[in-house]
Amino acid sequence: MSITLYNLPGSPPCGFIQALAQLLGIVLNIKNLNFAEKEHLSPEYLKINPFHKVPAIDDDGFTLYESAAIAYYMLRKYAPKSELYPANITSRARIDQILAVLSSNLHPQSAEFYRPRFYFQTKPSAQEVAKFEQNVVKGFEQLLGDGNFAVGDTLTIADLSLVSHLTLALEIDSVNTAKFLKLHSYYQRMKSELPCFEKVFTPVVNHVKQVWANLK
Repeated sequence: MSITLYNLPGSPPCGFIQALAQLLGIVLNIKNLNFAEKEHLSPEYLKINPFHKVPAIDDDGFTLYESAAIAYYMLRKYAPKSELYPANITSRARIDQILAVLSSNLHPQSAEFYRPRFYFQTKPSAQEVAKFEQNVVKGFEQLLGDGNFAVGDTLTIADLSLVSHLTLALEIDSVNTAKFLKLHSYYQRMKSELPCFEKVFTPVVNHVKQVWANLK
């Protein structure tokens, strides 16, 4: 099985889908969109996602966008009994809640903070960092439960989505990780335990560190 993934390198929602595909054994045909060249605004891509965002997929002619919707589709079609989305109704509710908060609240605020860094190479001010830590990084930490993983004591898609965001937030020099010990400990454990981290997320970590090193 092979699914075409329309991708932006370093995008947390795209990383989430790549990680899930890795764990499910799904081969992705990754098509990177050049946002600088406005490929996401092309008539061809707007037929796939009229809201011109990534990720989006094409699975044998069936197109879909929004990372949570894509994740649910992949699980239901290719791994309906996967413990990455356990059958327990309360566990699913918590997972859905985390994905919703990441998508509707924390990711948009993250993008607002990162955009000047990646596009204009400008260092964030102390005020910008403080706002990011308070409104975003603290929010990531608040999503963690009392177990070893985001929801309980087993790996779920909530972890894959959360980790995809932390590869940026906790790898930049600007954030004081000592303020978020629970989150930092969780992330370090995921880096060593998550089977797909090396292939999917390490390139993102290396890229963001290089970007931050060149900020002016």
